[in-house]
Amino acid sequence: MDRFNYRVVLAYRGTDFAGYARQPGLDTVEGAVLEALAAVAPDVRGLSVGGRTDRGVHALGQVISFWSRAPRDVRAIEEAIDAARPDALAALEVRRVARPFHAQHSATLRRYLYVLEDVHDLDVARLDRMLAALVGRRCFGAFARDTPAGQPTVRTLYTARAVQRGDGVHVELCGDGFLRRQVRVLVGTALRELARPDTDDEALVTLAAAGDRAATAEAAAPGGLYLVKVGYHAMLATSRRGHVLVGG
Repeated sequence: MDRFNYRVVLAYRGTDFAGYARQPGLDTVEGAVLEALAAVAPDVRGLSVGGRTDRGVHALGQVISFWSRAPRDVRAIEEAIDAARPDALAALEVRRVARPFHAQHSATLRRYLYVLEDVHDLDVARLDRMLAALVGRRCFGAFARDTPAGQPTVRTLYTARAVQRGDGVHVELCGDGFLRRQVRVLVGTALRELARPDTDDEALVTLAAAGDRAATAEAAAPGGLYLVKVGYHAMLATSRRGHVLVGG
C-alpha cells in the first residue's frame, strides 16, 4: 500500500496553547493541527515533530510531518491549518516529501531564540562570553528538567551567544538537540551567574561538568522563548511517477 509523506512548517503563538503535545481536554498545537487535518486528510492519526515546545513557548519555524494513504492537496492542507486558529497558528509551508523524511528523527539541528526585553545594566559582552564557552559537545544534564531515566544527556552546541537588540537582549542557541527545558534553564542560570560579581566566564561550563541539577537556576519564563528553526540535511528521492521529492 502506498503511503504519502507530508512536511509542514508551522508558526504559532505559544501563549494561546497549552504546549505542543496533544493532551485530553486542553487546547494544544498538535490537537489543533490534527483537528484541521481531519477535513482534508481524515486518515491521519498522528504527527511527528521537530521539537516539542512547552506551554507558552512560541515557534517561528516548527516542523511536523505525517503520513496519509492517499495523495493530498498541499494547498488544502495549508488553508485548513491556517483556518484552525487564525490569530495564533499558521502553516508557512506544506509540501510532499521523500518517504524517509521524519520531522524528529531526520532533524540535524534546532535553533532557539530567547528574548530578554527591557533589560538594563546587563553586561551583554560578559554574558556572551559565558555562553560561548559552552560551545562544543558535552553533557548538558545539569540544565535539563524531567529527563527520563537512561536518556542520553550529551548534546552538541554549535552556537551560543548574546546580542544587544535595542532595549533588549537576544540569546541565540543552536545545537543538534536540546533536553527538556534546557534552553530556559540555561538562560535562567546564565542570568543568575552574571549577577554574581565573582563568577568567571567558565561558570556555565563548570556547572555542566558538575552535572548537579540542584546547582542550576529555575527556568526562565516560557514567553521569551522561540523555536526559530529545525534543520535537516537534504534528502532526495524519486517517486514512482518520476517526480523529485525533497525532504531536506
